[in-house]
This record gives sequence, C-alpha cells and structure tokens, in this order.
Amino acid sequence: MKRIFFSMILAFVVSSVSAVSLQAPDRSGDSIIGSPPHEVKYVTAKYEDTLIDIAVEHRLGQDQIVLANPAVDRWLPGAGTPVRIPTSYILPSAPRQGIVVNLPEMRVYYYANSNQVITYAVGIGRENNWKTPLGRTQIAGKMENPSWTPPPSIIAEHLAEGDVLDPYYPPGPNNPLGLFAMRLGIQGYLMHSTQKTNGIGMRVSHGCMRFYPSDIEQFFPMVKVGTPVNIVNQSIKVGWYHDTLYMEVYPELEETPATYEQRINTALSLIEQANGGKMPVIKGAILKMALEKPSGIPVAVYERPAVSTPAQVPTPSVPR
Repeated sequence: MKRIFFSMILAFVVSSVSAVSLQAPDRSGDSIIGSPPHEVKYVTAKYEDTLIDIAVEHRLGQDQIVLANPAVDRWLPGAGTPVRIPTSYILPSAPRQGIVVNLPEMRVYYYANSNQVITYAVGIGRENNWKTPLGRTQIAGKMENPSWTPPPSIIAEHLAEGDVLDPYYPPGPNNPLGLFAMRLGIQGYLMHSTQKTNGIGMRVSHGCMRFYPSDIEQFFPMVKVGTPVNIVNQSIKVGWYHDTLYMEVYPELEETPATYEQRINTALSLIEQANGGKMPVIKGAILKMALEKPSGIPVAVYERPAVSTPAQVPTPSVPR
C-alpha cells in the first residue's frame, strides 16, 4: 500500500514537470529553447517561502534562482515579493546529440530527437579534489534501485568531520544514490537521484551529478546505455533567437578563474563567431553589465537591422 501511494506521488510530480521537455529551435541558426527570451515570468513568494523552496517547486537550481534574483533575499524573500523564474536557455556550443552537461550553469541537456531537448538542473562536484571531470564519455550502465558501498576516500572524509558512514547501503529510498543511477564511462562517476534536493544546482557532490528524484525517474527510461555524454565548461553562451543575438552568463568555476578582460575577450569572440565572423555593433553597456553581474538569463546584445523591401513601382498604363 505504501509503495502504491509513493508511486502515485511520483507520478503526480513527474507530470508536473513536463516543462523540462522543450521544443528544439525551429529556425536554422537559432540556439534558444524554452519561452521566447524577451518574455519574463515571475511568481509571487509566500510568507514561508525561501528562494530555495521556490527553486525546488519549479525544478530550478539553487544558484540559478539566486543569480536570476540578485535583489531578493535567499532565505527571506518576503510575502508578495516577485521572484523571476528562468524559462529560456541558450544551448551550449557542443554537438547537439546525446547528453551535454554544462558545469558552470549546473544543467544537463538531453537531445532526445531532432525536435525535442530535455533539460534538468543538477548538483555537481565540489572544487579541489571532488570536481566533476570534463570531457567526452558515455552512459556505461544503468541501475534501478542501486546499492552503494562508499569508497575509502569518502569514508575518510566523513570520519574527519565526525560522521561515520555505513560500509554498505542497500537499495531503497534512503540510499544516497536514490532509486535510479546511471554510470558514466569515467570510472567512479554517476548521474543519480538524491534526497538532498536543496543541493540541486550547487557544487555539493563528490563529482557525481545529482538530480531531483522526479527528474531522474523521468530521465532514466529515456536514456540508453551507450548514449554519448559531453561535459563542458561554458560560463558564457551566445545564441540567436530569430533576428536577435543573446548572451547568457554564469560565474566561472573556481578552478578555472578568468579576469574581466579575459571574459570580455571570450564574449566578443563568441559574438563574432555567431555573426558569421563579423563583429556587429553591440550594446556595450548591456554586455558589460552581463559580464560583471552574471544572471544566467539570456540578454539581448545585438539585433539585425530590418531588411527593407524595395517599393514596387507601378506599371504605367498603356493607351490602347
């Protein structure tokens, strides 16, 4: 009976997050999925809400919602406060196949088919010895109801903090890997569920990628063993939506810092590439603000001038 009730709850949650399945760009050369980037969505905070509560409700990452709402208190937004909900994303600059993970935005993109992109917020590895590795790999295995044997390095870390881990965790909802896990071709790294949902969209893991439980339950059956996985580091993304060029900026990863000069050179190079190798006349003040105050929101930096159609000259009437 408990299992049936739990399954009903999961089914309801999965059905409520169908917005993660987005239509691929419908125009050649476009790179933005989700709502049109000029459309803005807000929700109203309740008295008891934190920004993290709102992030969990909308399946967003914790850092993501904080970046999108820099003037809102993370822990006490206040009743009636409008909170911006990101609804559009520039696709990473990577082959649009299989799974692409962009670490600075802590987000997974899955190219289900030519018409559909599915995206999820994830928690990733902490800096120093636990960072999530970059590079190309694949889904090497899938495990439903996995067990977990903590490696000696993680056991030692917990012991140093006064916490004693069990030597073995059997399958079940209390397992740190949750009910679903997918093993990468890089030894020791997984994509898996977590009950610590407040850490989604943060650097909290030992290198694995953690999903909301309902998200990975939806994701798990879609992905086949052998699906390519491309893990990239792109804190600045640039892409077109119709005739407007947008830029989406995130903070750099701690292990790959960059000066403002380096970031602006990267941004200008990406803009030039996106515009066919020609540098357009961009909105300099907006570019500067986007780089100095990353929001994770696509901002317009250039608009193609409208192409005027030559007026048709009336054909003179010929006397008969």
